[in-house]
Amino acid sequence: MEDIFLVRLAEKNSSRWVKRALTDSSYKKEFQRINRREYDGEINTDLATYGDALIKFCYTEILLDESKELTEERAHYESDKYLVKYVAKKYDLLKHIMKDSKDENLPNDYDYENNESENNNRHKYIATAVEAMIGAIYKEKHNLKSLKSLLKSWMKLHPYVPD
Repeated sequence: MEDIFLVRLAEKNSSRWVKRALTDSSYKKEFQRINRREYDGEINTDLATYGDALIKFCYTEILLDESKELTEERAHYESDKYLVKYVAKKYDLLKHIMKDSKDENLPNDYDYENNESENNNRHKYIATAVEAMIGAIYKEKHNLKSLKSLLKSWMKLHPYVPD
């Protein structure tokens, strides 16, 4: 089956939604440095909120009848840590995210634990891009079946193991 995430990444220059999904809020500074003018484009935060809701819904539907620990298992697959360490890394998403390349607070790796703290993780912007991509994919195709298939395939990257 075709990997719709990979297909959409390849179309990033021709898709308004995918371009928005891959544009971090820090990109404004990068754009101004390069072009010496104001950046008036869209960023991915609202689209990430949409994608996060879709991820929660799809994983709930996938796991509802299969999991004895629905809440814990869903939390495993939808966590920022999972989205960064396994999903973003699978697609080498850092090559695609438009961000401020000079911002030292934005790590250029997938080592989530390296920047983990109680309230914040500097890798969050990568998870946000994954969530926004899910929002962009659904916004363009409105196909939950293919979205659920994609998310189900991601479960194989690092399966949930109960404590």
